[in-house]
Amino acid sequence: MAGEIADVIVVGAGNAAFCAALSAQERGARVLMLEAAPQEESGGNSRFTAGSMRVVYNGVDDIRTLAPDLTPAEIVGTDFGTYTAEQFFDDMARLTRYRADPDLVQLLVCESFSTLNWMRQNGVRLRNTVGKVQKARLREMLSAK
Repeated sequence: MAGEIADVIVVGAGNAAFCAALSAQERGARVLMLEAAPQEESGGNSRFTAGSMRVVYNGVDDIRTLAPDLTPAEIVGTDFGTYTAEQFFDDMARLTRYRADPDLVQLLVCESFSTLNWMRQNGVRLRNTVGKVQKARLREMLSAK
């Protein structure tokens, strides 16, 4: 078509929008992203979570796969624990009051690690927020006393 500028138009510039655009581009599409929000308000829901995302992981080795630039001090000084698929499913049920589409929740939970790894392999720099969240919760608990 004459004047055709894109095969796919992605509306928004948050995490989900960037993933959609990247996925389409990987399949050979010419992608146009449109964002109506001003620069200081762009970023979709990721803007409200400071980029934090839930992901199934089974310990520090999984975290290091997603965030290979973790420092030795961060690794030693942070109790990463685990976040199992069962915990993720339970959190989704509790947070949505069992109103989420079960097939979409299954996809979200079961593909969370591979999706974040795909993002990392495509240039997204993932950073540790576990220690920061733990410290913030501790400060909150201490100030409430």
